[in-house]
Amino acid sequence: MSVEPRILRWHRRRHPLLRTAHPLTRRSIYILPTRTGLVFAAVLLAMLGWSINYNASLGFALVFLLGTIAIEAMRRTHDNLLGLTVHPPLAEPVFAGDTAFIRLRLEAPAGEIRYGVVVRTAAGVETGGDLDGPLAALDLPVPAQRRGRLASGALRVSTCFPLGLFTAWTWVEFQPSGLVWPQPAGVAQLPAGTHGKPQQQPARTESAGDEDFAGLRPWRRGDPATHVAWKPSARSGQLQVKQFSAPPGGDELMLDLASAPGDGIEARLSQLTLWTIEADRADVRFGLRLGATELAPARGSAHRFEVLERLALYGEGADAA
Repeated sequence: MSVEPRILRWHRRRHPLLRTAHPLTRRSIYILPTRTGLVFAAVLLAMLGWSINYNASLGFALVFLLGTIAIEAMRRTHDNLLGLTVHPPLAEPVFAGDTAFIRLRLEAPAGEIRYGVVVRTAAGVETGGDLDGPLAALDLPVPAQRRGRLASGALRVSTCFPLGLFTAWTWVEFQPSGLVWPQPAGVAQLPAGTHGKPQQQPARTESAGDEDFAGLRPWRRGDPATHVAWKPSARSGQLQVKQFSAPPGGDELMLDLASAPGDGIEARLSQLTLWTIEADRADVRFGLRLGATELAPARGSAHRFEVLERLALYGEGADAA
């Protein structure tokens, strides 16, 4: 059995999941000889035995010279990772079953160049190269198998520079950050009896539309920047968002998990995801109801993103009830 999985388990016990940028220190970098390094060491031992047997002074000099070079190469290999800062990966949202591409940023100390740095995912995909700038970005494919938060897993950062006699490596594992939306599936036609029929609405409905102004409310994630009331926000010290009243008699759709068709929660979430895409494509005002939580009807890319985010994270909070 390879020694690396055991070291990884030991590493995880000592280092919790990371949330912020992580500088590589001596306590987190491991180093072992490569196969080439082991062959090199065997040759040195053979040369040393030959020199002892024949009392060859030039042989001793050559063995000690090559040994010194190997020791210096070991130090340089270790220091090629030392001081690097690994920033949390960034990832665009994807649907379950697709491949997500995370962007891992590596930062070297100012004015330094790091050669032959390789990053490998848990699936064995590698990428890397020379870091000749203050900040380098590497794109890595990660399979998005399930909806929810996207976990990049343990990423192995390694190098064999300069001679390939030793490999220095470490693992970085960050908190899940990206989003995996449910895979859209089911019936593409929007639910009958809701789309295309006017709904009775209160005189003032909170929405992300651009109809009659109806007041201010505190900013929430997903609100478009165009609806921020900058002057009132500056006076109060807290972001305020404009509310608008929905036009009477407008088309409106409420997507409800309880009434969505499908065998099981995941199938119904996939159906709601497909309806979200279709409703946004048809420019229909739509909302979402997941158990006790409800998102008011609206339209636009920010609203679509919030709906998909709630579908992706369903079951992680109080809405699971």
